[in-house]
Amino acid sequence: MQGVMRNRSAMDRRQEAERLGGALPPLLVAADRVAQTVAQGVHGRRRVGQGESFWQFRRYEPGDSTTSIDWRQSAKSQAVFVREREWEAAQSVWLWRDASPSMEYASGAELVTKRERADLLLLATAALLVRGGERVTMLGSDQLPSTGRAGFNRVADVVLNDVAGNESLPRVAPLPRAAHIAMFGDFLSDVDAFRDVVTGYASRGVRGQIVQILDPAEESLPFSGRVRFAGFEGEGEALMGRVESVRDGYRHRLAAHREAIGDIARRAGWGFILHHTDHPPQTALLPLYTAMAGMVEWTARK
Repeated sequence: MQGVMRNRSAMDRRQEAERLGGALPPLLVAADRVAQTVAQGVHGRRRVGQGESFWQFRRYEPGDSTTSIDWRQSAKSQAVFVREREWEAAQSVWLWRDASPSMEYASGAELVTKRERADLLLLATAALLVRGGERVTMLGSDQLPSTGRAGFNRVADVVLNDVAGNESLPRVAPLPRAAHIAMFGDFLSDVDAFRDVVTGYASRGVRGQIVQILDPAEESLPFSGRVRFAGFEGEGEALMGRVESVRDGYRHRLAAHREAIGDIARRAGWGFILHHTDHPPQTALLPLYTAMAGMVEWTARK
């Protein structure tokens, strides 16, 4: 499916994204509502002027300045193209969320799954970024970053269709220096694998934010008595006779794991945010967006 999408025009992709958004409005509406709430509490993002190095051609979209139209490129076809410059790539943000089976967990009917919260936070982040003039894309989607409603729709297209895969950690891919990444997941995977991803990107000058999303039951292990635990990703089952007898040890190991991945992020100069699904999404989105705004301004001043 990725290859098909790469061969379609930008207009075709936008129409497809709008169709998908119309078919599944609740998530997009919720993301926009969360983004609006957070936007009221932060100032607009600072932007810098255009550079001189060519980045890419893309089709003209409503809202583009006519001065950005490249008439020579447009004359080669029936479409109208605009020329984008390199600074726009440098101020781009790559978004990623864990779509592996473990993210489908929710400990109660009144709670959303970790996957649902990750999707919501990612889309709300994308909505805020494009409103601030930044360019966004999904890591692993093979799509170049873009801004405006079209940029948001392309991200939504990937999220709603799982185009970017379902791995518990992203692969380290070449990105421009000074690019930014925001990653959403439970990050309960191997610490060394997590370190490889973060240091792999950080060594290339990429800055990032980690948002760890956990169900409250994963934090507190509130169960008691005889409980059978089943893994979501082929780990098998474990029958515990008295869960309360291992509660303290479990909490200690989880805290140690979180401290380890938080330390990896901080050593790389990345941010780390812990979020529980029983808390409002704004409690994660506001500090995330504020931190990312600071990263972009810091990069622009270098």
